[in-house]
Amino acid sequence: MNTNKEFVKEKILIVDDSPLVCEMFGNTLRKKGYDTATVNDGESALKKLSAESFQVMLLDLVLPGMNGMDVLRECRKNNHEICIIVATSYGSEATAVEAIQEGADDYVVKDFMLMNDARSLDIVISRGLERRRLAMENIELNKQLKELNAMLQSAYSRAKDEKDYIRNLFANMAYAVVLSNNEGHILGFNDVFVKMTGFPERDLCAMCVFDLMGNETKEDVKSLFKKIRAGVAHGIKTRMVTKAQKDIDVTLNATSFKMGAERLLLATIVV
Repeated sequence: MNTNKEFVKEKILIVDDSPLVCEMFGNTLRKKGYDTATVNDGESALKKLSAESFQVMLLDLVLPGMNGMDVLRECRKNNHEICIIVATSYGSEATAVEAIQEGADDYVVKDFMLMNDARSLDIVISRGLERRRLAMENIELNKQLKELNAMLQSAYSRAKDEKDYIRNLFANMAYAVVLSNNEGHILGFNDVFVKMTGFPERDLCAMCVFDLMGNETKEDVKSLFKKIRAGVAHGIKTRMVTKAQKDIDVTLNATSFKMGAERLLLATIVV
């Protein structure tokens, strides 16, 4: 086991058609302890990514042949884990926003960064990696929700007592799980959820999911539930209020499914 894992810097692929820019970025990043490689066009970037493992790609959007936006789209089709930071020229921030909508994790203004110290670029990379980590966490949690959904559907067809099978199904979950109706009224939960909230089971059964959300995030969670009811599974960072009136930061992921004639919401809550 590598006990120094937190000190290992990420491997970064620099993609820019200017060898000078590649060299400048490479020197800056290597001084911060990153391992770097460089390519000068989009096709070479995709080949490099398929041959080696990189945690971050610093991607120029203006490239010969296959442009940076096409590289970004192709990466998001085939590589969900890599953190992609696009590099734009001064005055091209609108293009950077479009790139983020296409799946980039962050952007830097190249003209500014080349004149600045390594600390600013290091901050952008750290911020992009955190966004990518949260995105991957949401993908994994949504996958688990779908699997749990399938288990619920199967159990429903066999079970005679709805409360018993929900309780048994949730009992061995390592994370907090809560089942509610479309309006957020709590129908079921596991022991992890009870311990997290601090409320007795009888109190939770009379509560709504929204009652547990902090006032500043309650409307955001209600909006999330509306999106989920429309058939889109989403996650959100929010604050949950415990019985001890202590707010805790959590990630809430949920999915909608049909049980019998009723439409329900299944959510995981992770600290």
